[in-house]
Amino acid sequence: MQKQFFTPEPRIFAHRGNAAHFPENTLPSFQSAVEIGADVIETDVQRSRDGHFMVFHDDTIDRITEGAGRVGDHTLEELKRLDAGYRYSADGDSFPFRGKRIAIPSLDEALHEFPQQRFNVDLKTDDPSQAADYCTLIRRCNAGERVLTASEFTGNLKAVRSLMPEMATSASHKEVAGVFFLYRSGLLFTKNNFAADALQIPEFYRHWHVAAPDLMRRMHKKGIRVHVWTVNREADMRRLLDAGVDGIITDDPLLLKKVIDSRA
Repeated sequence: MQKQFFTPEPRIFAHRGNAAHFPENTLPSFQSAVEIGADVIETDVQRSRDGHFMVFHDDTIDRITEGAGRVGDHTLEELKRLDAGYRYSADGDSFPFRGKRIAIPSLDEALHEFPQQRFNVDLKTDDPSQAADYCTLIRRCNAGERVLTASEFTGNLKAVRSLMPEMATSASHKEVAGVFFLYRSGLLFTKNNFAADALQIPEFYRHWHVAAPDLMRRMHKKGIRVHVWTVNREADMRRLLDAGVDGIITDDPLLLKKVIDSRA
């Protein structure tokens, strides 16, 4: 069954927003991606100590903010007081977003701020019990048709799929590994039922060409999309588009948009 998330087919996935030019996973970064015309904002969530889903990639706050410690050891109120633009620097010397009152958003805040925008939400913590609260939040925001849920952890995705089978999901690390093993073994033809709607994979992993054109063709025949991360060079974007990739996850959505527009 075609899920609403894929209509129209998303091509440009803005990795943590327009992260090449703004502090990642912040509302200004998301706003810039929306203005560029990104199809999807790719983002991450960690839970606060009091149970809120916070838009944040790392499990600690040190790399992004002036604070220290784990996200899960801080309340929503404590996290909101931090400067999410504190450590962003394009040149390594200047910090143009410090003191600009850029806060860590909660997921519901981001979904409400951009009510027409599609989101790719990665559940970063290995905890299937979070699925109930997560799905309740997605339903409360009336966002089930515009969210694709991702996670490295199969348990998280199994729980989400059980609670919201209508919502799109990508494959977990284990699920991707299983597909790739069958492909390399010449046995992919034996698998026709997939829990996920998309593979989100790197183009290369160690010495393997994961996102090979032949794998993409075979997955397309089975109705599965292939999205490749994280692609920031024009030559790589063009090569992947030529190979038939469905979507590209990038820190530079403006560059990707220019590449796609030039091919129209």
